[in-house]
Amino acid sequence: LGLDAVLRTTSTEFTARTGVAVKLACVVLTARLPADTELALYRILQEALKNVQKHARARQVSVQLTRQRDSVRLIIKDDGIGFDSEHPPVKRGGSSGLGLLGMRERAAYVGGVLTIKAVRRAGTKITVSMPLPPTPKTSTPNDL
Repeated sequence: LGLDAVLRTTSTEFTARTGVAVKLACVVLTARLPADTELALYRILQEALKNVQKHARARQVSVQLTRQRDSVRLIIKDDGIGFDSEHPPVKRGGSSGLGLLGMRERAAYVGGVLTIKAVRRAGTKITVSMPLPPTPKTSTPNDL
């Protein structure tokens, strides 16, 4: 179905399930991204929305997908309670932030970078930037 469609479906299902509004802004992608990049972006969005549902107490989430010449960027921002990003919350079992770690690993697997900016009582912003392979140059009759 493509990344745009799956981001829209995921956002719509999240709103229906939680009552938290999702504002989605996606650039129109004229060509499919590499499959591993699309999958990583989709899984990162899923995990971010799961964290919003479990922890953020947010009323609204914005999701923005943009593309530059050689990269794609996904920004997920909520208006929830945030957290101290220097000291992520620790769960009862002693583990902390495995979802955040998993998102970073997914981004890194495809050569991307994921950053998290969270402030107590001011929400959380997750930005993931992933490089895209160079687009092949089409030959013209003058190139022959």
